[in-house]
Amino acid sequence: MRRPEFHCIGPVVLDRMIRVDRIPGPDDKAFVSAKYDTAGGPARNVAFALAGWGERVTVASVVGDDAIGQRLLDRLSEAGVGTDAIERLPDLETASCTIIVDETGERAILIDPIDDAVLARIGSGLRPAAGDAVLANLFHDHAAIDALAGARAAGALAFVDLEWPEIGRWGWAAARRAAAAADVAVTNRQVLKAFAEERDIAPDDEAAATLARQLRPAGGRVCVTLGADGVLARDGDRLLRLAAMPVTPKNTTGAGDRFLAGLARALAAGISFDRSLAHGVAAAGLHLAGSGDGWAEVERAAATVDVRPLSAGVLP
Repeated sequence: MRRPEFHCIGPVVLDRMIRVDRIPGPDDKAFVSAKYDTAGGPARNVAFALAGWGERVTVASVVGDDAIGQRLLDRLSEAGVGTDAIERLPDLETASCTIIVDETGERAILIDPIDDAVLARIGSGLRPAAGDAVLANLFHDHAAIDALAGARAAGALAFVDLEWPEIGRWGWAAARRAAAAADVAVTNRQVLKAFAEERDIAPDDEAAATLARQLRPAGGRVCVTLGADGVLARDGDRLLRLAAMPVTPKNTTGAGDRFLAGLARALAAGISFDRSLAHGVAAAGLHLAGSGDGWAEVERAAATVDVRPLSAGVLP
């Protein structure tokens, strides 16, 4: 029997990590305690998690024909991630991202924007097979949607991760179209906050449920990750609530990507949506704690995560 392949689509960038004792505010300063570079971007983060669990993974992206682009390809290959779907463009400077992390694990991120024409090339040559999984963020208002729709047409599971500032760049209408092209849509607390502010409501569970209902994936499944407050999810007409794992975060960078990877890995293995949510929460919690890289550890942690239905869609 053919093992499913996971196709992670989106920009891969050089993450410049900077550690400080606290994240400075406006007209403020902070001392740097450490700094280093690593491969980054949502597609990379999801791919590294899946490859670490022994899955077949490829990344579809675009990098420059420069030293940084080569370094990113090398890092992906070293992690067991396929790079054949990554296009190298001459005269393109590979993008970077600066991530400032404080002692509590909180972060601030500065993103180097990539031109629309470059983003539009990502994933255009991808050919997933039935039973595969395709995972993309809203990297482009047309290319991402085309990749998700193509995945579903081929019989692959399609996941979209809807985040800010991509929704700010492409708009809510594009986010809704991307959700509609997917089996599962995942979004987060930052998007919930923006959604609630537009409606002058509190960014609470009721607002999260409203957001989950307004995103309408073809597969009928939505996850709103809420950081330390856990996850609110929708499966058709059912609303589900999960608490986060009680951990002390060492670094919140990539926690949402790890949730998505755990969710996708479990669903692709035929695990129910409810228990796949628990696997996503477990994967994110272990990542935050800086422990538990193996899938067996995720499974053990997932067994401790409760999935609570919200009866008749009524929130407490």
